[in-house]
Order: sequence, then C-alpha cells, then structure tokens
Amino acid sequence: MSGTLFTYRRKVDFGDCDSARIYFTPRAVDYAVEAVEAWYGDVLGVSWPDLLQGHDLDVTFVRMGCEYFRPVIADQTVYVRVRATAVDRSSVTFSAAGEDDSGGVFFRATLVAQFSAGRNRAPVPIPPRYRERIEACLEQADGEPGTVAQRICGEPFPSRVQSDGVPFTVRRRVAYGDCTLSGTVYAPRLLNYAVEAAGEWYRETLGISWREQCILQRGAPFREVWCERLAPLVPGQVITMAVGIPRLGKSSIGYEVAGYDDRGEPCFHAEMSACYISEETGSFKVIPFPDDMRSRILAYQALCDQSIIPATAS
Repeated sequence: MSGTLFTYRRKVDFGDCDSARIYFTPRAVDYAVEAVEAWYGDVLGVSWPDLLQGHDLDVTFVRMGCEYFRPVIADQTVYVRVRATAVDRSSVTFSAAGEDDSGGVFFRATLVAQFSAGRNRAPVPIPPRYRERIEACLEQADGEPGTVAQRICGEPFPSRVQSDGVPFTVRRRVAYGDCTLSGTVYAPRLLNYAVEAAGEWYRETLGISWREQCILQRGAPFREVWCERLAPLVPGQVITMAVGIPRLGKSSIGYEVAGYDDRGEPCFHAEMSACYISEETGSFKVIPFPDDMRSRILAYQALCDQSIIPATAS
C-alpha cells in the first residue's frame, strides 16, 4: 500500500522557548500532537472533538517518544510530516517528524493513539470506516514510503489576516490540546493567544521580533495582564484577534487584544501592560522606548484612531 505524507505547518512562538531561546523540550511533542489532530480531520474526515462528542469515542495517546536532532528557536517554521505507520485492533501508531523548509530534521516523535469508549475508557475496535482510511495511509510492508500525497494543513500560529491597514489582525485555530475535559479552552490559554498576537504586532509594526530584541539585550516584559472571557471557545474554532495600543508612556505600553469568533461575535478581551528594558549593564533596567519605535507606535495609534475596528476580518 502507498504511504501518505501529511504535512502540518507550525511557527515556533517566543512563548514556546526557554531562557536559552530554544523551544522548551516537551513542545516538540505538543507540535506532533497538534499535527496528528489535524491529520484526523483531513484523513479520517472527522475532528478529534467530533469523535468524542458525536461518536462517544475517545482517542488518547498511550505511548509517546521523541528524538531530538537540532534545536529550534523562536520565529522558525516547523513542518511536521505525519505518517500512520501501524494499526491494530484498537490503536494507531504515528511517526511525526519536524523539519525545516529544506527537509532538515529537528525532531522525530512516535505516538501511539488508542480508540476507547468515551464513557468507560475501555479499548474498542477502530470503526471499519476509519480503519479503511488508516490502512490506505500505511507505509509499504518493506518500510519504504510509497507514492506520497502531500497536503499542507494549517497556517503558522497565529497567521496574519490583513497585509496592511489597521487594526493589526491575526487569526488562530483553537487546538484540542488547548482544552480541558469540558471541551472548552483552558482559561490561561486565552492569555497565551493574546501574548502571541501582541508579539506578531511587535514584529510587523516595530520591525523587530521579541527574540531579536533579546539578542540585543533589550526586551518588553509584561507587568500586568487581565482577560475577560465573553464566550466559550471549542477545538477547531478559528478566532480573529485585533490588537490595539490604548496607552504609550515613556517606557511603558498598553495592549488591548479583542478576540472574535468566525461569526464576528466577541469571545474574549485582554488588556496587558509592558515596560521596555535593557540588560546591557548585567541587570534589568527600565529605559525609554527608542525614538524610531516610539514614532512607529504613535503612527499606529493615529491610524487606529482614524479607523473603526471591525469585529472580524476576511
């Protein structure tokens, strides 16, 4: 049988990295799990949440392993290549390799997912309609991949909606791994989303990423964050986030991040404040924003004042 290669694209966020600016080790497995989640929707034609809610089937990982070959740093894009490599009565084994755009391997994860009854968690046979699709994706018996049908799924998280104009708007898909057993987003993840959106704004509006700033021994750590959840968010849902800058001080900045669902209804509103610092002297010291940054922020504020912030963007 021919092997089918499924490709999932994931950008490494600054918040995924440790103090060495290399992604935190378990994040590779996070990326692999996200990729397998996308594989379910594309290959089996059913999302992970739908399996549980609509078919009373829970698909959980019973074994995970990962080999690391090269470090991954913030702002890099990882292409996670997913293959189903084995299937038995109730489980599927996946290989998920994280690569750069030239095929260099960052990591290779092996994941075993087990189908079980949603209520009692007992292993159950894989439904025939899903088994047939999984078997069609298996590698050839000799271990060499067959004719590969490659599909690119997803966008870097988050992805820019508008190429210009204001407000600065990004889009993000809610992953199954972001949610609790209730099927809704784990509350702190909303602040993750807001911070990611502010980071993208920083890169595009000020012309420098948070990581690049850290290399220059500068930074903009948060001093205070608030978030109000206005509606539940569920896996697979796409949210659009608009970034506003309500306040700019000598060395401080305020962010507003408004999240909207695909109908344009508000789902969360976050307010965050940060300060601009330098560690060039060996310790953290609050300093004024450089003139070029300040002028860009003021220009963005002026454009926002002249515009009506839309509930959604297309």
